[in-house]
Amino acid sequence: MENTLQLCRVWRVAKELDVSKKRVYQMVQEGKVEAIRLGPRSMRITRESIDAFVANGRKSNREELGLNYRRPNARKLTPTMAAIAASGA
Repeated sequence: MENTLQLCRVWRVAKELDVSKKRVYQMVQEGKVEAIRLGPRSMRITRESIDAFVANGRKSNREELGLNYRRPNARKLTPTMAAIAASGA
């Protein structure tokens, strides 16, 4: 049986895991998946490490997935002068 190393591009891993490319790079830095550098600007993720990551169970909380950003509330609910006048205050 031939033992070949399968390598995946970062964008493909991001699509498969439903995360951003930035999150894939973070996972490499954190040691959660193994990567091979092909050059100064080229990286491939090993299929074996992706399968192991999925088999061990992905964290489902937002922070672990890099989704902990909350959009600021654009409208603050402050009373207007008309509302104050209407309430009789």
